[in-house]
Amino acid sequence: MRAFAKINVGLWIRSKREDGYHTIETVFLPVDLYDDLSVEKSDHFSIRGPHFGKDDLMVKGHRFLEKRFGKLPVTISIEKNIPVGAGLAGGTADGAAVMRDVRDLYKLPVNDDEFMEASVSLGADFPYCFYNKSAIGRGIGDELEGVEIPSYPVILLNPGFSVSTPEAYSLWKTRGEGSAEETVRMLQEGNLSALKEVVANDLMDGVAAKHHEIAEMIDALYTAGARFAHMTGSGPTVYGFFDSIPSRDAAYAILKEKYETVIKTRTRTSGEGNG
Repeated sequence: MRAFAKINVGLWIRSKREDGYHTIETVFLPVDLYDDLSVEKSDHFSIRGPHFGKDDLMVKGHRFLEKRFGKLPVTISIEKNIPVGAGLAGGTADGAAVMRDVRDLYKLPVNDDEFMEASVSLGADFPYCFYNKSAIGRGIGDELEGVEIPSYPVILLNPGFSVSTPEAYSLWKTRGEGSAEETVRMLQEGNLSALKEVVANDLMDGVAAKHHEIAEMIDALYTAGARFAHMTGSGPTVYGFFDSIPSRDAAYAILKEKYETVIKTRTRTSGEGNG
């Protein structure tokens, strides 16, 4: 099973709820970067791979199923490719993939729509990671409206440190202009340069004020030829959109000389499935 990363093209904070969550508007795009997982029946629960604690979302996802269906012992093997704490939903994607695999392995009577509705209690990104297609996200990110977006060549830059979602929201300073609908329209039309006028990430100013690497990486992407560059989600990863695979690959050759974590990838289309 492949657990795919996502990027947020724009993130507009609309209000803060009484439960501490924020209502947002965003454009989710899946990217062709994934962790590889396999799940096998076992006599006890275990994970093979990097060290994971009890708060890991794979553990929480498995525990969520056991509370409903009883003991479901499995061994999970994982090869991590998505940077941790990077604003790419890698941990959530892993948790969703484990829940899908355990369901299929034990033939549990639950479908993805039920997962999307119930799993929001595990984290706001869970419904999207089950959906895993281009979408406008509203509410706390759990209200999804599917949209058709073509595939674009992309580079991801990660500075090598993590920013937690609570930290990013605690640093929130400003509200930006634009909207998810305008962003989708520009992406559908292939008007990448116009994204500068309609995309805002309300979390970026606060995060970038504390971590100056964010603005430096965005500038580096533009210098290398990106048509549009911004921070995804709560950061600290930034992304750049390119006109073509050759222009992306030329930029990759430049950027990998300066940055340790440079990932060349692309956005995925809605017809490519969940892996």
